[in-house]
Amino acid sequence: MAASPVQSSELTIGDLREYRSDILESLLAEQAAYWNRYLHWDFSTSKETLLRYIDSRNLYGFVLLKDVDPIGYSYFIHENHKAQLGDLFVSEAHRESYAERILLNHTLRTAVVFPGVRRIEGQLLALSDDLPETEVYGSRVRVIPRHFMIFEGLPASRPSRSSAALMYRTWTERDLESTSDLICRAYQHHVDARINDQYQSRAGARRYLRNSTQHPGCGLFFRKAARVAFDRLTNMAAGVCLGSLVQPKVGHITQLCVDPRFRCSGVGRELLGQALDAYRAHRCEAVSLTVTASNQHAIQLYERIGFRLLKRFPSFVWESC
Repeated sequence: MAASPVQSSELTIGDLREYRSDILESLLAEQAAYWNRYLHWDFSTSKETLLRYIDSRNLYGFVLLKDVDPIGYSYFIHENHKAQLGDLFVSEAHRESYAERILLNHTLRTAVVFPGVRRIEGQLLALSDDLPETEVYGSRVRVIPRHFMIFEGLPASRPSRSSAALMYRTWTERDLESTSDLICRAYQHHVDARINDQYQSRAGARRYLRNSTQHPGCGLFFRKAARVAFDRLTNMAAGVCLGSLVQPKVGHITQLCVDPRFRCSGVGRELLGQALDAYRAHRCEAVSLTVTASNQHAIQLYERIGFRLLKRFPSFVWESC
């Protein structure tokens, strides 16, 4: 269905904290249907959590209205020096870059002026992928394109690849420190460390791993698909793959990285293969992942295994001068 043109005179912006959840419930229900239909992702838990936060009046964001009807919403989370773009969604009947830009610009400009904020970041899967870069208070908002890829109809089990130098096993909490160090090494000077600044320090990587394995932000952590490779000689982590379930029979790879010393050695492919074996044993019908568009080496690996591009989406980074 084509989006209906909207003019600035028809649109108004309201503070999200001034609205009750029942007014926005139909919009969030449409968003849940969108995620299920286009991304194979169960958004219902996130929807219920958002409705509770909206009623608590402590979620910072905006509602986009056409006349008096809500047609979109956005929110962000403030933590120390950083504001994280939580989500932005515009109803399909009105979804066009103009309406999305209004919401995005209001959200960015509000997040920037929070005390202590020096950085804004976010990845918005339901957003159009053609929004131009802009400036907010003298600093550029960088737009970094990303890909949402999916592998449907998992094939029969593949032969595992043994290695005299490496040991593969299921990730556990005792691997938290070694894999935190690994993430810092793997993403040093990498564009993904610009998208997510938690990759830039051991403390940040540790917080990222705890969030990924203990909280359902990117689905329910699926331990059987969490695999780690260790160097037998040094006992240092050489690579890690983490996964979740975003529907009962749909998996999502939340992390896959390899120590620079082991790149192009097949470690990443083997870790991903073992994770897919775990999803296959769970009778999953599909597995998804996200990857930065400029990371062509990783994209080629995923395509050879069987993943295909499902959607392009933007990530945003703003840092103060």
